[in-house]
Amino acid sequence: MVQVSVIICCYNSQHLIKETLEHLANQDTNDAFDYEVVLVDNNCTDHTVEVANNVWKALDTTIDLNVVTESKPGLSYARETGVKHSKGEFIIFCDDDNWLASNYLQIAFDFMMIHPEVGALGGQSFGELEIDIPDWWDVEKTNYAVGKQANKSGNVTKRGYVWGAGIVVRRAILNRLYAANFKSLLLGRKAEVLSSGDDSEICLWVILMGYKLWYLEDLKFKHFITKVRLNKNYLKKLKFGHKQSHVVLDTYRRFYHLIVSNNGYNLKRNQKKKYLKKGIKGFLFNHKFWKEHLQLAFDTKIKIDSNLYEIIKTYKKVNNL
Repeated sequence: MVQVSVIICCYNSQHLIKETLEHLANQDTNDAFDYEVVLVDNNCTDHTVEVANNVWKALDTTIDLNVVTESKPGLSYARETGVKHSKGEFIIFCDDDNWLASNYLQIAFDFMMIHPEVGALGGQSFGELEIDIPDWWDVEKTNYAVGKQANKSGNVTKRGYVWGAGIVVRRAILNRLYAANFKSLLLGRKAEVLSSGDDSEICLWVILMGYKLWYLEDLKFKHFITKVRLNKNYLKKLKFGHKQSHVVLDTYRRFYHLIVSNNGYNLKRNQKKKYLKKGIKGFLFNHKFWKEHLQLAFDTKIKIDSNLYEIIKTYKKVNNL
């Protein structure tokens, strides 16, 4: 029985996938669990699938490689398809340029088995650069999901996210989300578009469902970064993509703080009246969050703030409210 599914979402990954697959085939695991690798072809126009199949065949491993297709461009679509075609209790999202340490799967499995309160787990990454290290690298490397995610291993729920690269997530969480017809408000990268934040969106749903986020520095991988990504122009686009996602992620965070302060999403009549007044006043004086306040006043009866509307609707379905 498969307990761990490693999902690799690919868009034109023919020059990257070999080393990633080799590291997955060479995992050092005991007999406590089995794992599989699911490769999602997200509209590749190169020979990614052919290369992957040839590499896996040459590795002569007993581990299954399952190749599936997702025609809609966008990392969130590819991940959903990968999850729905996988079998494991634990899902590991491995980017096409992530080289997981040989004990990665074993450490992840052991930790998640003895920590049921943890919904998502992130590790420590090391940059494997194709060219000499740029002089700005140490300052900017976290934008590439490289480095430590905290000063030490532990609960990072207050931080609100762990990197999507190498993230370990419980299938039960993702199943509940997809069963609630969850549609990501942040589609993630598609083709050459450097949008981001979908990883953090998943993490926020982990928290909204009552689980913890955890950082484990013993969970290590290398992040191979090609020379075309190591220039100031690419970095600028990357940081802009991060910045754009903040609008949606901040809406999630404000909703989360409302849930915490209210012991759940069950607004009383007087609270809704209060939000109605704040929304009307905000509209008249052009305050920033007037749409959100009106959305809370009307719940999901009327769509006013589209992002908050979808968050509330999904939250209610996930929690059967």
